[in-house]
Amino acid sequence: LADPQRSVGDVHPLYAYAHVPAGYSGDATEALVSQIERFAPGFRDRIVAMRVITATEWSRRNPNFVGGDILTGAKTPLQFTLGPRISTQPYDTGVPGYYLCSAATPPGPGIHGLCGVNAARRALRGIVPSAPRPVAGARAA
Repeated sequence: LADPQRSVGDVHPLYAYAHVPAGYSGDATEALVSQIERFAPGFRDRIVAMRVITATEWSRRNPNFVGGDILTGAKTPLQFTLGPRISTQPYDTGVPGYYLCSAATPPGPGIHGLCGVNAARRALRGIVPSAPRPVAGARAA
């Protein structure tokens, strides 16, 4: 259990998402629940409530989630290393003291937390030049 403070008694929230084809307007809930049930028998019987947010709804709620893509869209190999724009300093915005920190920055989506670690390291280097440098592909501690 990652965060017991979110639980109430024996009820523990779970957030899960599924990759669906571009333009998909359906509801993938049953496929997702069935897959979890496959590896955690009895899961379905413990569901108290569900809230489904479709790709279309994600797009409406957050303009960064184009087409419901919560991972900042397709990435080219160059974007994985140099960021959302071609730069050797992908966390810099051009405004002193302001840095980018999201799945749009290296090492990219799916490596949760490391984008923030890297942006923080870059910000610290602006204050303490000997601070650790951002790293691509390493795991956050």
